[in-house]
Amino acid sequence: MTLNLTDVIIDKNYTCKIWNMKGFYKMGRVVVVTFDENEEEKLNELLHFLFAKKYSEMPGKQNRVLDYGALKINAEYRSVESNGELVQLTNYEFEILYLLAKNPGRIFSKEQIYTQVWKEPYYGAEDNVMGIIRRIRKKIEPDSAKPRYILNVWGMGYKFNGELMK
Repeated sequence: MTLNLTDVIIDKNYTCKIWNMKGFYKMGRVVVVTFDENEEEKLNELLHFLFAKKYSEMPGKQNRVLDYGALKINAEYRSVESNGELVQLTNYEFEILYLLAKNPGRIFSKEQIYTQVWKEPYYGAEDNVMGIIRRIRKKIEPDSAKPRYILNVWGMGYKFNGELMK
């Protein structure tokens, strides 16, 4: 989504609101931090700290490795192994894979996946979800044309194959 400055409003409570066709969509709190040009390293350290903190406080992070035999998903370290090899996933790829894998057998529509992963309303962005699932399958499936892990449920959406849980 591309935003113009006129599309974003930060109110007196530092709440960010983004304009869409249906009105303003509340995004959450905003923190404004300024740095001098020569302090870029400090900015990167802060961003790294905040990103790490977000995931270190996940409820039940201990033993948050989902083990599906040849596929292992570690929520704490946001890492995925397939057949003992580390798989490089983008943030959205990991979020979608983890959402499905932590709910094996549960069917998610494209709209549900989009809303939970992007944390914004769904506006017919099914190509985003389908494209990312296609990329995930290429990276984790032995044969992406015959998926074992992420299954299509025709007319409904996607589910993670719960029969593979160890």
